[in-house]
Amino acid sequence: MSERAFRLTVIALLLAICCNSLSFGHQPLQRAPQTRRNIGLFFDKLRAGKQVTVAYIGGSISQGVGASDVNKTSYRALVNNWFRNRFPNSKINELNATVSGTTSLYAAIRARREIVEYKPDLVFLEFAVSDSSEPEEAVKKSIEGIVRQLLAVSQPPEIVMVYAPNANQTTAINWHEKIAEYYHLPKINLEELLATNNNSLATLSKDGVHPNDEGHKLYANHIIAYLSEQEKLPGSSPIKVLPMPFLSDEMTYGELKAFAEIQHGAGWKPEPTNDKTLPASLLSSDKSGIEISTTFEGTVVGLTFKMGPDSGILECLIDGKPAPEPLRQIDCYDKDTHIGTRIVAGGLAMGEHKLTVRVKGEKNAKSSGAWVRLGSFLMGGARPEKL
Repeated sequence: MSERAFRLTVIALLLAICCNSLSFGHQPLQRAPQTRRNIGLFFDKLRAGKQVTVAYIGGSISQGVGASDVNKTSYRALVNNWFRNRFPNSKINELNATVSGTTSLYAAIRARREIVEYKPDLVFLEFAVSDSSEPEEAVKKSIEGIVRQLLAVSQPPEIVMVYAPNANQTTAINWHEKIAEYYHLPKINLEELLATNNNSLATLSKDGVHPNDEGHKLYANHIIAYLSEQEKLPGSSPIKVLPMPFLSDEMTYGELKAFAEIQHGAGWKPEPTNDKTLPASLLSSDKSGIEISTTFEGTVVGLTFKMGPDSGILECLIDGKPAPEPLRQIDCYDKDTHIGTRIVAGGLAMGEHKLTVRVKGEKNAKSSGAWVRLGSFLMGGARPEKL
């Protein structure tokens, strides 16, 4: 090539680069987004008369709070009834893994034990409202952890993201969508449903969060309409290989163990409970300075405990130092009795650590006591054989 021809070629290339920079705002060219999956494969099983399991993992909305009868008028019950009426030749099992008052962080820890082991065929994942008070990065990690646990099996289920609204429009929908987009998961956006139909949670809910029977019916009808359209579609190809994590795989591995099963001193006493969201036996104490310690491997750690009107304050240490938030100090008081959860969603150094839980002997001014009642020790961020 002559020197003049070489110069003309270089000039042409530079002009092309400049044009691209002007046209695209100096951003690299993006690939067209991949179409979201559909759940046609699930309907193939139903048409074939196979037995299937439909799982629901979420918080109080999916549990059915606000409905007059969670087993009859909640959106979950109404959707289950539609499945059974539409496909009477298939046995349709419901797997209810909803826990009121908890977030996707706790769900990521319990997912393997409460969902994955039962090999569901379809999973509805709903935590957009519950996750609104958690840090963005922790939420993305936990949703990704749940999704990867469900998909990393030989026959993964179809997953549908369900985005429920609240009256303040402070949900974590955008954070969940980042993970859903990355894994090409279908979604049902109930927030858009209300906006489109000029409905308001002011009339469909007493507290701006939990729908009444009319609200649950509206949610169910929208989900059923989505399912009716999905039924017509040829199924997306089965998922065979997981991509690299979008953010982190720290919440992909989790385990829980009752504190009552961990060696403890005489200052603790066992306390039975009928609350199915907690172990059958809790460890309780109101004595200042009483401790329990346990070692673990991994980068994720947390605990469950019983909140209530006579509950006090506890503090946690990791490797002898004050634990990161939200574990550092926990006020267990609430006017109502229910499960409480606190989790550090990753970031600890790899290797062995020691968690210490200590009763402070102090209480909220509203509390009638300083009782600390420990449920389960939560751990994650390492392979299952090390948990």
